Amino acid sequence: MRDKSGKTTLIAQPEDMHVTHFDPQNLGANRVSSEFQQAMHFQSAYPSRISSTIDSTEKESQKGKIVKEEDLEKWTALEERIRAVEGNHLCDLVKAVNMCLVPNIVIPKKFRVLEFIKFTGAQCPVTHLKAYCNKMAEVVDNDKLLIHFFQDSLSGAALTWHMRLNNTKVKKWKDLVDAFMRQYKFNIFVGPDRLSLQAMEKNNKKSIREYAQRWSEVAAQVNPPMLEKEMIILFSNTFKAPYFEYLVRSSAQHFTDLVVIAERIEQAIGLGKIADPTEKERFHLKKEGH
Repeated sequence: MRDKSGKTTLIAQPEDMHVTHFDPQNLGANRVSSEFQQAMHFQSAYPSRISSTIDSTEKESQKGKIVKEEDLEKWTALEERIRAVEGNHLCDLVKAVNMCLVPNIVIPKKFRVLEFIKFTGAQCPVTHLKAYCNKMAEVVDNDKLLIHFFQDSLSGAALTWHMRLNNTKVKKWKDLVDAFMRQYKFNIFVGPDRLSLQAMEKNNKKSIREYAQRWSEVAAQVNPPMLEKEMIILFSNTFKAPYFEYLVRSSAQHFTDLVVIAERIEQAIGLGKIADPTEKERFHLKKEGH
């Protein structure tokens, strides 16, 4: 290009510029590429720092795995110990239904749960069965309910025995009664008898009324049952002087009348109107002790 003076002037032509068009789809790729380049630059600048960070992360991960493995081993060892002590069947709660004597029992909504006199294993089994059936009179024809609630009338060693019964051998109420009688029939033969009643003796620490209640409870267990006249004779024979002399000479026709007479003698001894030989013996023993 020439100007007015005739000189030629060269004008630099602009270089071809490479224009990159914006593509939204390449945004993620461009960002990842940029972050990767920055990471590579940081790694080349601080190589030791990155390697130590990776090593610590791996160690923590391995440490966590070791702790979990140790916990798992502890739980496994504890479960094995429980199985060894209590048995495998107790650890499997799914099989708990098999422990019931009456599976799939349906209890009527109107049925009221009763309170029973507990059988501990030392009482008469026949008496307990009769008392239980009287309580369950409303459903006495329902074998499943009789079997299911019988455990509620037991305690102590008797309840432990009941829990060990095999449900495959108890299908009817009669099966449970037979098993119960086989286990505790010995109580019938070792129960109180007339000789054991006559051998009883009043304790000085107990009152006449307390002793009479205890004696009558034992007398009620004697089989065959005693007549009231026999009870009066045996109860009088358990006393020593001065009670015995007064009770033998009394004309009591009922056991309760004899107890009232014994209480009057007790009151008279307390007031000093009747001499008590046992008190004289205690006095002499104390005197000799000094």
